[in-house]
Amino acid sequence: MRGLHPDKLEKFLEELWRLLQRHAKLFVWLHVALAVVGLILATRLELRTELTDLVGEDLEYYRHHVAFLREFPGQDELLAIVESSDPQRNRQFIERLAAKLRAEPAVFTNTYYKADLDTLGSKGLLFLPETNLVSIRDQLRSYFPLIQSATAATNLESLVGLVNARFRAAVTNRAGDAEELARVAPALGRIIGQALHSVTHVGVPPSPGVTTLFQDNLALAGRYLSFAGGRYFALTTQPRDRSRLAETVQRLRTLVDQTQTEVPGNNAGVTGPPVLRVDEQEQVGRDIFKASLLAFVLCLMIFVFCYQGTGRPLKAMAVLLLGMIYAFGIAAVLVGHLNILSITFAPILIGLAIDFGVHLITRYEEDLRAGRPAVVAMRRAFVFTGAGVLTGAVATAASFLAMAFTNFKGIREMGLISGAGLLICLPPMMLLLPLWLLRGRQNVLDQEPAQRASHRQRFEQRWLARPGTTVLVCLALTAVALTQVSRLRFEYNPLELQSRGLASVELARKLISTGDRSVLYAAVSAGSQEEALALENRLRQLPSVAGVESIGRYLAGDQPAKLGIVRDIKQLIAEIELPGRDSGRVNLATLGEGLFSLQGYLGLISGHLNRTGQTALAAELEHARQLANDLYQRTRYGETKTAAVRLEHYQQALLDDLRKTFAALRDQDDRSPLQIADLPLNLRNRFVGQTGRQLLRVYPRADVWQRGPQEVFVNELRTVAPDVIGSPVLLYEYLGLLSRSYRQAVLYAVLIMALLIWLQFRSLVSVVLALLPVVLGTAWMLGIMGLLGISFNPVNVMTLPLLVGIGVTNGIHILNRYAEERCPSMLARSTGKAVIVSALNTMAGFGSLMLAQHQGIASLGYVMVIGVFTCLVAALAFLPCTINLMCRYGWSFHKGPVTRPAVDAND
Repeated sequence: MRGLHPDKLEKFLEELWRLLQRHAKLFVWLHVALAVVGLILATRLELRTELTDLVGEDLEYYRHHVAFLREFPGQDELLAIVESSDPQRNRQFIERLAAKLRAEPAVFTNTYYKADLDTLGSKGLLFLPETNLVSIRDQLRSYFPLIQSATAATNLESLVGLVNARFRAAVTNRAGDAEELARVAPALGRIIGQALHSVTHVGVPPSPGVTTLFQDNLALAGRYLSFAGGRYFALTTQPRDRSRLAETVQRLRTLVDQTQTEVPGNNAGVTGPPVLRVDEQEQVGRDIFKASLLAFVLCLMIFVFCYQGTGRPLKAMAVLLLGMIYAFGIAAVLVGHLNILSITFAPILIGLAIDFGVHLITRYEEDLRAGRPAVVAMRRAFVFTGAGVLTGAVATAASFLAMAFTNFKGIREMGLISGAGLLICLPPMMLLLPLWLLRGRQNVLDQEPAQRASHRQRFEQRWLARPGTTVLVCLALTAVALTQVSRLRFEYNPLELQSRGLASVELARKLISTGDRSVLYAAVSAGSQEEALALENRLRQLPSVAGVESIGRYLAGDQPAKLGIVRDIKQLIAEIELPGRDSGRVNLATLGEGLFSLQGYLGLISGHLNRTGQTALAAELEHARQLANDLYQRTRYGETKTAAVRLEHYQQALLDDLRKTFAALRDQDDRSPLQIADLPLNLRNRFVGQTGRQLLRVYPRADVWQRGPQEVFVNELRTVAPDVIGSPVLLYEYLGLLSRSYRQAVLYAVLIMALLIWLQFRSLVSVVLALLPVVLGTAWMLGIMGLLGISFNPVNVMTLPLLVGIGVTNGIHILNRYAEERCPSMLARSTGKAVIVSALNTMAGFGSLMLAQHQGIASLGYVMVIGVFTCLVAALAFLPCTINLMCRYGWSFHKGPVTRPAVDAND
């Protein structure tokens, strides 16, 4: 096997060493200048966590997504959610929160949480189904006297007094139908209940809403953005300045927290795709900073412990910092930003790039202990070990750079940044560290105790003396490991990668569990109203679709019939007078007397209804009576001054709302049908594009964070709308492309590794031998993962191409040393020690990720630690034994004389 010795590379390094010796100062100042440039460039890096920053721009579905964003800009919404078993409490919360957001138009825009007369404008009634309009008209006719009394009130006292007068007439004078009048109990209960709520809670109460007059099943009460039977109420909003998304999310959270102090007794939070991205970005940033710091400290501790000194390790770590500056600078030049994958490069490079210094220092110390002068020892380390370092660096970098040939943008960027970063860390280690090591007191010699190397040698001889047994044991372990591979699974759900306990993630999961709402939706667009309605009907019939939001439901229906009903409603309220509101303080004594009387009337009618078998209506009256009693007790015996102030605010909100409601009803436009131009701005921005195309939001029935339901949902939608886009589609394509790209990366990495090994050793057998530790180590790693139940995911799957480079590097160093000395024993020499220390540093670099809160990044740390360890064991046990066994059976790794460079002659 000619060519196992790397003579040409060693000769090149000998010439480079001479150049380095002659122009030492020039090299030092060159590194200083590059460091300054690197620092300046590094400040331009930013972190991006958008899915669109991870996929290629040339992909068809990405082009659809870009076209969709141009047509419907700003679709990503911040979602505030409140949860409780009391819909009225939820409504209170969401109304108060909405008022806070409206007060900050410079921060929030397109806030949407309900559709009522106040938000829908002069054609608001036309948004309702025809049956609801008929119900409103009928109730106005039935309760016109009571409604007239309510709208004539100037304060709370007069409102209660007018209601009492109606009940008194019905009970005592038989002037009205008490049973018919009792049907106003739900509205009356809401008015009194909200008044009581304003007394018992801080903050300015919101408008009670039109539900105070109309029953919940009649009209606009159901127009709130709510689901799960009213258990959840939602509000969507968008940042005015999208470049300040993180600040907007934080401000929204602050306002949610403030509102919770005003309306306690519920769970509230903020979620939505933009919020999840912001949270992920912030968490990942914190995790990587901590991991980088920890990796640096661990590598230094390993270095110091293994070499029983601080001088050379500290110098190597300082040079590593210089290389990291270069790496950040080259990342800024090549890509300009980091993504959720490439941001992990910092702690990874710390664990990998320090290996260059480890091998140089270890060989340097070995020659010092052999009695060679410092300059000669450094020259031998630079030339002989430098060849392995250079080849190993190129091999490891190539495993990263192999990712740059995939179709997945995020993986390409990860491979390019990490591969280039690793290579850029090599020059300071090779050209600056040797010069620095030759200076200082460390060159005197810190002798390693002979027994330490002897212990390593005796330990290694246990398996080298029985190479056949060792090889068989390794192969048996591989077979056992392969039996566990079938237990491996791939975790596709991105929510499972997020930090455990993160509020936005937990809230998203909770919404999924409701079964009728998801923070993810697919988007379909239509060019006309007719096309939109046809698409909506077809989409609703798909088994995987839970619901469709569009403007079609507002614009559809018998518009002429609706206009006729609107005219009837306007005629009914034309005679209602709306007097001015009393701006004075609430008279608690008068109000208390009215509430006391109201309790009596409600009790009388409730008893009558119970006797006549109308128990449901009687229960409504009894509930209103209990609320009136509670409010009476509060105003009579509570903190009366505070109660008066808070009731004054509620009185203002209630009466203003009544006036606005009837003014809006009176001003309804009944001249023409509802058109797209009549939509309020927030609805238009949600559903109408820049060129007039209409958007249909399609919500999934199942949890489309999971791969199975996601695939079914997307494929079913494509049978109706092939150009469908949205988060579920992006996730589906993203994960599929990710899987294919990593398979490509592994293949490319193996091919590149094989080519590099062949170029150095010019031997196919050497290629096989260098790859064997990777094959066995990877098989063992997969077996351990299957046994422990560790899943692959979109982050830790990058382990596979990385292990190719890292595992091959171990084999290259061992083969390179064997080519030099023709001895399979490694642990007794500096190479074995260096391989172990390098592996420990690599495990420290990746292991630091295990402490990350982001579960995807933490899993990358777990898997890489296992993989690096198994590849190390395979390299130190299986490879030397295989070489030893092959030599016993007549294999020769060299034919012809070995020519060493001039460095040998100078010893």
